[in-house]
Amino acid sequence: MDHAQKDYIISGSRAERYACIEYAPSHEIEYYCYGRMIENRMPARLEWLLHEHGELVRQVVLTLLDDVEEEIRTYDLRLESTGQKIFDLTIIGEDLSFFTRYALSDGYLEQYPGDDLPNGPAEKKSS
Repeated sequence: MDHAQKDYIISGSRAERYACIEYAPSHEIEYYCYGRMIENRMPARLEWLLHEHGELVRQVVLTLLDDVEEEIRTYDLRLESTGQKIFDLTIIGEDLSFFTRYALSDGYLEQYPGDDLPNGPAEKKSS
């Protein structure tokens, strides 16, 4: 991994540390990061939700995806060092990947669609 950095995945809403990770940004995909889990203290419910999210995406069962994503949102997953939100966190064994922006068909958001920011509307960047 080029330029790997160590950080923690935290829950902003619960003020808890969930994992120590080592990760690097992708050079090919905007806002995409990949790495490995050094220490995992994820709650069992969150681990199940993340696994279920991945399965629903793989099987293209989008009708159930909103409910799972909504519950994952309640954890307000972030990188501790920067406070950046984490989206689409995928954990397979010790390997992990995530986005630091919410991907849409026409760009990226810094938050989930419909969430309000105190500083105004979400940034939308087209690719």
